[in-house]
Amino acid sequence: MGVPLLIYSILAGCLSWHGIGFWILYPLPSVLFGYSLGRLLRIWNVPACRLTATVILCFIAFGVLIFEFFSFPQVYFFNHVWGGWPGPIYDETVKITWSLVFFRGLTLLWVGLFWLMPLQPKSLNVKTAVGACLIMLIASYTQLPEMGIITPRSYLQEQLNGTKTTAHFSIYYDAGHYSEDEISFIAQKHEFYFQQIVNRLDIDWPGNADRIESYLYAHPWQKKKLVGAKFTSYVPVWLDQDQLHIAKPQIAGSLKHELVHVLAKQFGNRLFNASWSIGLIEGLAVAIAPDESPVTTIDQIVVSEKPYPTVAEMEYALSPLGFYGGRSAVNYTQSGSFASYLLNHHPVSQFKEAYGCGRISEAYRLPLDSLVKNWYQALDTVSIDSTDQQVAQRLYGFPSLFEQQCPHVQSDFARIWDRYEFYMAERDTVRAVQHLEQARKKSPETFFVKNRWAWLNLKMGNIQKVQQQASIADSTIDGLLLYADAFALTNKGDIAGSYIDQAVRRLQEQPDSLLQPALQMRQDSVQWKYYCDIVYEGNSVADSIFSTLVPRTQARAIARAIETENRGLMTRYAKAAFREPADLRYFDTYLALIEQLAFFGNDQLARKWLQKVAGMALRTRYKQRLAEVKDWIDYLQQEKEIINQ
Repeated sequence: MGVPLLIYSILAGCLSWHGIGFWILYPLPSVLFGYSLGRLLRIWNVPACRLTATVILCFIAFGVLIFEFFSFPQVYFFNHVWGGWPGPIYDETVKITWSLVFFRGLTLLWVGLFWLMPLQPKSLNVKTAVGACLIMLIASYTQLPEMGIITPRSYLQEQLNGTKTTAHFSIYYDAGHYSEDEISFIAQKHEFYFQQIVNRLDIDWPGNADRIESYLYAHPWQKKKLVGAKFTSYVPVWLDQDQLHIAKPQIAGSLKHELVHVLAKQFGNRLFNASWSIGLIEGLAVAIAPDESPVTTIDQIVVSEKPYPTVAEMEYALSPLGFYGGRSAVNYTQSGSFASYLLNHHPVSQFKEAYGCGRISEAYRLPLDSLVKNWYQALDTVSIDSTDQQVAQRLYGFPSLFEQQCPHVQSDFARIWDRYEFYMAERDTVRAVQHLEQARKKSPETFFVKNRWAWLNLKMGNIQKVQQQASIADSTIDGLLLYADAFALTNKGDIAGSYIDQAVRRLQEQPDSLLQPALQMRQDSVQWKYYCDIVYEGNSVADSIFSTLVPRTQARAIARAIETENRGLMTRYAKAAFREPADLRYFDTYLALIEQLAFFGNDQLARKWLQKVAGMALRTRYKQRLAEVKDWIDYLQQEKEIINQ
């Protein structure tokens, strides 16, 4: 059955070394395993040996899989009959791992045992070999979690050595990558989102329910190693124990989305605790946590990409094959917009009924085409602008996994970049910059890589190295500004000025509203010095100096105070910046500041900032995000009042 796939991968030029490894390690040991078992039963004259062998192999192929599927939180699987499953389809990088090699070693030990057992009475050597196989199998099966073959919850909790308990959650996290304040903030977010979702979906959460287990990994590479999913956050809804799995960089954008999946188990189907319609599963999560874009709503994205999807296309997208076979951004956004319409214009009880049975028309007592056409009418009232269209074009233009050429073949550049990001996540900047060096050599014309290399070296103090690589002719505006910073840091103002002059000429040719403030700031030597101190040296500035900084540098200083969890500095900067006019370009910084002020108990200042930002000319998506921050402040206030009572 796999031969056509092998032929296709060869003809398409998509057979990598890892692909060859999978062909060796998946089918070949499985063939030997099945044959040696059948041979053993035949030699032992077992009645109906063919049927018996078939039953045993089917039990191993399906029975063991079902047991592991409903017992462990992992999303990777190994099997002696069909080889293995490396993880979610969205994790495009699929490699041969030592876990797979180890498991196939187990398969070969079983093959050796089955092959030698009929010969056991005839030779001492055979008996010794059988005994050796048994001993190695027993020893190996005691090390399955350590070797990455299975991941029981107990082992996972042991590896994530930090624990924090709240009213509804048991949070397990890597204590080396989360500070005490950071995990307390995230824990409060768990409870905040829990309350929001329960209220929105009218869920009667059982008072005696077990706590939801939240596994927070240091980074995607740790999550890949432990449970098989790298950049994909997920919820194993099929397990009795409620749980969610998220790596640190994805927490801000995925926590609420994944928690929707957890709480939706209350009205899911009986087998998987979810919906038979993948579009409803993901659409519900996107509707309640519409984080597809920070600047554009999900409805605006859909409207920007007219014509609207047809009824047939929506029906197909709501199915498992159609949802995962299409472009993820398209299906997530369209399903989310449709689910949002259903929640806003019909009783939530009808959505919950449709979610459980998977039959939308039956739950709403209306044909699907009527519901879709009514959704069109609601979308027609949504206004859009050029920013929305650009966001939609970018999201919808990203090809699906099945549209990409050789999606599972990782180039040398991609492998090096992956290592760079891993070492940055591990906070090993020395190795990170080494891999950036390799990335520059592999792709010398890629400006993004060159700019990232220059920025990281400046952060590490390797200023002369950046100066040696600086180029006026062959640089983007971002690169020119970074090179100018490199010379400014060593008081070489004349050289730095030449890069600024070139950046001015480039900006006149290609105006950019975001880069304009960066350039203007560097044309003031005093402002430039303070900026370099904050960004590259990691220094803070006195309150009196902060008030003299331009808004862009003030935003950098505030972000630095938030990053270092300096409560006092954050509050002083917030008070000083409050007296200055707000700039919509730093909306994200303002929002983060308000959240942190409220979390650390400075409700009054947080609400002042909330009113200040609300008075700006905000985009629709910004208003949504600001409303959520207001709910966050109200929630923290309620929690404080409960504690005081």
